[in-house]
Amino acid sequence: MSSVSDPSAAVTRGVRFSSRTCVLLLIVASAAFRLFAAWGVGLGYGESYYFSCAMHPALSYFDQPPLASWLAYLSVQIAGRVGPLVLRLPFITLFAGTTWLMFVLTRRLFGARAGLFAALLLNLSAVFTVPVACFLQPDGLLMFFYLACVYCLTRIFFDPRSRRAWLWWVAAGATLGLAMLSKYHAVFIIFGAAVFVITRRRQRCWLRHPGPYLAIAVAAAIFSPVLVWNSQHGWISFLWQGGRGLQYEGFRPDWLGRNILGQALWLLPWIWAPLMWQLLAGFRRGPRDGQRWFVVWLAVGPIVLFTVLSAYAPIGLHFHWQAPGYLLLFVTLGEAVGRRLQRGGAVIRWWLRGSAAAICLAAMLLTTHAATGWWRSLGPDWFSKNVLGPSDPTVELLDYTPLVDELARRGLLGRTGTFVFTNRWFLSGKVDYALKGQMPVLCLNAEDPRAFAFFQRQEDFLGADGILISTRKFLKDAETRYGAYFGRITPLGEVEVHRGGRVEMTLYLHLCKGFHRPYPMPYR
Repeated sequence: MSSVSDPSAAVTRGVRFSSRTCVLLLIVASAAFRLFAAWGVGLGYGESYYFSCAMHPALSYFDQPPLASWLAYLSVQIAGRVGPLVLRLPFITLFAGTTWLMFVLTRRLFGARAGLFAALLLNLSAVFTVPVACFLQPDGLLMFFYLACVYCLTRIFFDPRSRRAWLWWVAAGATLGLAMLSKYHAVFIIFGAAVFVITRRRQRCWLRHPGPYLAIAVAAAIFSPVLVWNSQHGWISFLWQGGRGLQYEGFRPDWLGRNILGQALWLLPWIWAPLMWQLLAGFRRGPRDGQRWFVVWLAVGPIVLFTVLSAYAPIGLHFHWQAPGYLLLFVTLGEAVGRRLQRGGAVIRWWLRGSAAAICLAAMLLTTHAATGWWRSLGPDWFSKNVLGPSDPTVELLDYTPLVDELARRGLLGRTGTFVFTNRWFLSGKVDYALKGQMPVLCLNAEDPRAFAFFQRQEDFLGADGILISTRKFLKDAETRYGAYFGRITPLGEVEVHRGGRVEMTLYLHLCKGFHRPYPMPYR
């Protein structure tokens, strides 16, 4: 597409850039920042946990499908080493692809100008531009294949002259299967597409066509490793994930309000509000507006379901569960922004500039603070203490490198007949990432060890010594909780984790001699 013929070309100092060129420049610039951020900060709790999963290759895992962990494992094998950039680079690359898919999907439905603004706004929303775009977690893969599948569906539903419907149905099934292999949220594509077909007369012909059923078969075949693993483990992943939504604790308007506020903050309120308006506007227009009707039905499922769950189930601070729904709404928001700008739209221009300035400034401040802790030296103690140390959320991005040095100093690092364990799954992940495979790491927790319950058999460690890594809150309970499973428990001292010359958190070590019987675990 040439810059001369593109009606949406941007003009800068007399040089015309096509929408396609602008999106490519956006991809390059945003990827450069994410590479800097990925290199400068350590892995968070979730990332470290997924690293542990990756170091134990399996058909699937306790709480998530396996594709993210498979990709991390492959990245480590290719690089021949472990590091934050090695683990995050595939996900940064994937989000570059997600941005491009957002552009081409929106361009197909509403034109190139709309595609440019959809891609731009996606990169200006907090939850997408940093956690999804940069971190080792299933969401990055999910968003890429989610959009890829939706694009295939647009080629089927909105290209009546296409003679390759069979091919596009196979492609839709393959991308749907890969999305499901990334995260269970992908089932909302099936729901949204089915409702769209049923409610649009001209699309109901697909109910009699073999294509949709072929796509489901292809997706199921790709998803089959998850089914096989679950069949071997009592369908534990489906039962556990489904059970989280069945825990009824009465109507809690405070939980509901917190969840809605969290969604707004994750997306940034000035972007969340227009996205919600696009959802409502799409339903108001109804089936007569085929493109918007298609988008809103693909978007509404995760947004409504997980918001409703938050009103009665203790799902905590999982504000990102609605993200796949909001992802699709950027398509219609891009169209609305482009249309308003064509009419003048001075307010929209200032809104775009302010959003870009805000996300760039916030991302730079948070990244540099996460790496150096400069914010904590400004004056008063901005962050109070909690169970794991400071409530500053960036503390979880600190690597436990001093722990490795302390174990090496004591002659315990890699010692034969010794394993390391903690009482929390996320701490086990952090410790495992710090050790980088030099010692086996367990999580001995009778309530919620997550995938660590399946990585090793405790019977293989009977007679070995364990090194307990704990936090201050758990310090007094070490003997009470584990005394019956070891011959003797001896405190080894403390390990301080520093940042910018400050002690950010303290880990406590115990040497537990003679592991003589397995610790009781859930998920039987």
